Amino acid sequence: MNYFFGLKSKYFTSELQIPRFQNRRPTDISNKIKLFRCFIDNDQWNIEEVNNDNDPNDFFILKKNITNNNDIFFLASHNDIKKFNYKVLNPVNSFTNTSPAFRSNLKIQYKDLGFSSYQSEYPCNMISKKGSIVSSVFSICDKNANKNYLIFRNIFHLPINDSFDAYFINIKKEKIEEKIKLKLNHTNFFEIKNSLVKPEIFFFTSGYLGIPVYLSENNGHLSMEHTHPPHSYFLSKNKFEKVKNLKSKISEIINQKNL
Repeated sequence: MNYFFGLKSKYFTSELQIPRFQNRRPTDISNKIKLFRCFIDNDQWNIEEVNNDNDPNDFFILKKNITNNNDIFFLASHNDIKKFNYKVLNPVNSFTNTSPAFRSNLKIQYKDLGFSSYQSEYPCNMISKKGSIVSSVFSICDKNANKNYLIFRNIFHLPINDSFDAYFINIKKEKIEEKIKLKLNHTNFFEIKNSLVKPEIFFFTSGYLGIPVYLSENNGHLSMEHTHPPHSYFLSKNKFEKVKNLKSKISEIINQKNL
């Protein structure tokens, strides 16, 4: 099961397009599928059906006046909702468990100028796990752009908005270049300083997982992409061990600086 998310800030808005259909399946199975908004209120998960009667037959479309940094969305039938747990997020169906992978489209627009699109699915198997994310800043950000941003979406199964730490780590100098606070169950959005766009600098989360998406703006034009898992950058047979060692080294740098 997948969840979907958007973004809203002073200069950026977003629009979501979510298919009503599955891959390699007859389209009539989607007749009972509805779109639901999920949000935290009074320390529990709440849901409401999103009215999309005017959308094209094959897609749910969420305009910029609907998407924000807190709400998440998912597909379900009214029968599925009977299984919804208001205390802990849990899968209510397998509609988005497809091969090839089920995809939605996240469109982000800068003011009334350029826009860029990318996928925004958040897999259910990530929401109950804790851990760390390491992501290469230099491989995606454009050092020559006017500004670079990081969109970091976290969805945690418990209805809480606690904060957790994230870092920009310089591996060569073994130092923390910048420490920031992120929120659980939130689309975190912040500017990346140009001085951090270097091959030796990695973005690292401590304690919680999430999806990092990088956004570059240059003269009103946008480019958006996420990094691949770190092991995809290694060509050796022991690439998973190398990623483990990289995370351990970063954790040591953080622990030493926080003593």
